[in-house]
Amino acid sequence: MRFCRSAPVPLLLIVLLFASLSVPVWSQTTQVTLRRGFRDVTLGLPFAQVQERLAADSAFNYRGEPDVSMRLSDGEFVIDTRGRVYVDRGIFQFANGSLYSIALYLDRSHLDYFQVYEQLRTRYGEPTDLDPQRALWQDTATRIELERPLTVRYLDLATFEARRQDQRTLDAAEDVARDQFLQEF
Repeated sequence: MRFCRSAPVPLLLIVLLFASLSVPVWSQTTQVTLRRGFRDVTLGLPFAQVQERLAADSAFNYRGEPDVSMRLSDGEFVIDTRGRVYVDRGIFQFANGSLYSIALYLDRSHLDYFQVYEQLRTRYGEPTDLDPQRALWQDTATRIELERPLTVRYLDLATFEARRQDQRTLDAAEDVARDQFLQEF
């Protein structure tokens, strides 16, 4: 009789143990959506809209056309502007007229790597990838990288992958052309 009376207690403990273990596992699999940019400048915006937003943003010292250059290799635009106080410099790259990359070089006299890392970790959880030189957070559309000494990059993954594929195609064509040239000897 004693055995029957005490049996439900261990069974109850086992059920409670499994129930408590399932909660942390569930919470760890929850995907956080990353911000797609800094302040009002977000990935995917057209060139003219990024110019307007940079001109209105107090974090940047955007001067207009002097801060814009065209990359001769692909005819795309790059905005390279100085920042104010916490941002030393911002580089904004466009492909097909839309913003696909933001690089913010932060002022190390006001911020340090660990302050920015802790902010990103608090907002997005543990990084997807971590090594001594960088921390990376990624979802299905966006990648945020924190690099040493103190650079934050936002990257539109779809555009980045398309550009990488285009570059691989160009590299392959160059290899074929080189091989054909060498056949002439």
